[in-house]
Amino acid sequence: MPDLGQFHREIVFLHVIGVFLFLLAHGVSAGVMFWLRREREPAVLRSLLGLSYKAVLAMAVGALLLFVTGILAGFSGDSWTDGRLWLWVSLAVFVAVFLLMTPLARMPLDRIRKALDEPTSEPPTLGSAVEPGASASLEAAITATRPMLVAGLGVGAVIVLTWLMMYKPF
Repeated sequence: MPDLGQFHREIVFLHVIGVFLFLLAHGVSAGVMFWLRREREPAVLRSLLGLSYKAVLAMAVGALLLFVTGILAGFSGDSWTDGRLWLWVSLAVFVAVFLLMTPLARMPLDRIRKALDEPTSEPPTLGSAVEPGASASLEAAITATRPMLVAGLGVGAVIVLTWLMMYKPF
């Protein structure tokens, strides 16, 4: 592998940009989850879900950028070769939270999309009406969301990751 040490500042800069993009997009989705808890109008629900869906692209770009540059920063700063455990713990925390967010955040939003008779793999549209029997499943899907848990997990992970990166405790 080429010597990345000379590019360490640039790599860390891009890593921080990736973090900001990732957090910004997640803020949109978190806001949607909180708003959904008090909304029952199908057209508004579809708009909120569409907003969250569109934020996923920015989140994916940010996640990829922060992940790749985080690994590269480990090489450019000799953290991988020095066997620093903080870097491995950071990677484990990132992957664990990423895996937890699917059942805690994405799947509940997909249940709301399904109750609205919206596709879960495409952005929602404003066109279709909610069938009369769907209101009970919609209500159940909305109340099944846990925005405080999701936000708490996300904020906690950001705090732990920031602490690990700044203090490099082990």
